[in-house]
Amino acid sequence: MREWSDEQTGRKVRQLTDLPNGTRVSYFRMPRNLPGGLTLAWGRHDTGNLLALEPETGEVMRLPLTVNHWLKLRETDGRLWCASGRRIWAVDLPGGVPEPVGDVPEEIPGDLADITCDGRTVILSEKIQDLDAYPVPTTRDLQSFWHYFSRPRTGRIWACDLLSGQAALLNESHEVCFDHQDTSPTDPGLLKFCEDMLDALGQRIWSVRVDGSALKKIRPQERFEFVTHEFWWPDGEHIGYTYQDRRGDDTLCTLPWGEYSPMPTRLGIARLDGTECYLSDPLSHYHSHLYVSPDGRWVCGEGTDGHSFAYAAPFSRDSARIGLVPLATIHTPYIPFRGQNVETGFTPDSRWLLYNDTVEGRMQVCAVRVDV
Repeated sequence: MREWSDEQTGRKVRQLTDLPNGTRVSYFRMPRNLPGGLTLAWGRHDTGNLLALEPETGEVMRLPLTVNHWLKLRETDGRLWCASGRRIWAVDLPGGVPEPVGDVPEEIPGDLADITCDGRTVILSEKIQDLDAYPVPTTRDLQSFWHYFSRPRTGRIWACDLLSGQAALLNESHEVCFDHQDTSPTDPGLLKFCEDMLDALGQRIWSVRVDGSALKKIRPQERFEFVTHEFWWPDGEHIGYTYQDRRGDDTLCTLPWGEYSPMPTRLGIARLDGTECYLSDPLSHYHSHLYVSPDGRWVCGEGTDGHSFAYAAPFSRDSARIGLVPLATIHTPYIPFRGQNVETGFTPDSRWLLYNDTVEGRMQVCAVRVDV
């Protein structure tokens, strides 16, 4: 473990990993915390590619497992479901041995996307699109941005019951694909997902039962309301997201990126019936992702172009003010529309903020104490 004073914030930063091929914590909305205070990370080492980190002591456990497709971690007991081809495995971390729990039939289309918290239902995402002809934009070129969003595409979400092998079609569109298929942390029958249009031009967040019933809008949007980067609140009863009101914003077509919008960003929270129950005051600037601590008492953010920091702030639904404080500088170059792969998130005890950053040319996992 290396430790230094951040050059801009003055806070102590701990570099927890130092593997030659780099390491990282997973996408911000993916569960990653284990019982006992450990956090999972990816990084190729001599016995596998999973690590368990403990920032208080600097301990790094190299788990003897190679996981190529991580489906879901159940944080309450450390059970991880993963896939090899269409075979589903489960392992109880940190010390368990993987065991097969079922197979997804080949005739069910789509890529494996998630699994329910009881390990019974696998979610698959089917996307029909041509990303060679319509590449994901990585610059501020307006033509390439709108070219990407104009691509023809078809999307479907399927659910496969591992006990019966039967599939259910949960949703289908010939206008958009579906992303962020995230099953509930507490309800084994519930899934949330998003549509992949520009966030201000349609309904972003949806939920559906895994039998295909009860398709529902989460935080119904008026046209030109910008809702994005949704995530489960720890109680499983709410969904958080970032919000910009771009109604009446005449720059929407020329500045469609959230990070370059002139409109302020807020944190919103909705109940599972779809209604918004919290909307913060404007934040100081756009954050590529906002997230919440396991106890719901802290939120974190990832700054964007011109605001390259990992941020944290105390949080209460009784107050609309969120005073995000920069804790650590991010050194990874910023890519418009893609961010910096920071993936901030709190440790199980909410005492540390973990994040990815580039150190000596390689992505590594770093930590800074949450003491604002």
